[in-house]
Amino acid sequence: MKCPKCQTDNPPESTYCGKCATRLESSPREPRPAVTETMGTTREELTTGSTFAGRYQVIEELGQGGMGKVYKVHDTKVGEKIALKLIRPEAGLDKGSLERFSNELMLARKIRHKNVGQMFDLGEDRGIRYITMEYVH
Repeated sequence: MKCPKCQTDNPPESTYCGKCATRLESSPREPRPAVTETMGTTREELTTGSTFAGRYQVIEELGQGGMGKVYKVHDTKVGEKIALKLIRPEAGLDKGSLERFSNELMLARKIRHKNVGQMFDLGEDRGIRYITMEYVH
């Protein structure tokens, strides 16, 4: 599949261009959400004091972006503050996206540098995928 922006050839199952990260057109055999759908919020709206996945108590929302919302939470099982990113349902729909998240997690666990935040886990609770990572003030 050719990227409309940089004209790079990509595998037919690609959702995004491997060179410039532009979203590629949907193939007729695999329907994908429309662009307006991906701008929606996560299914889960967390508020201060609420608990997610039975262990992450929300302290505050830190921000949101293309992948989802990020919260500062208290991990009640471990007893420390961490960052919790709830991944938008659209971002985790296809197998390729899940594979990229898993690969990113494996690679990030190998990096040790003062300017790189540590990633802990990629999980799922009640159909909502999430990433836990180091909270840096």
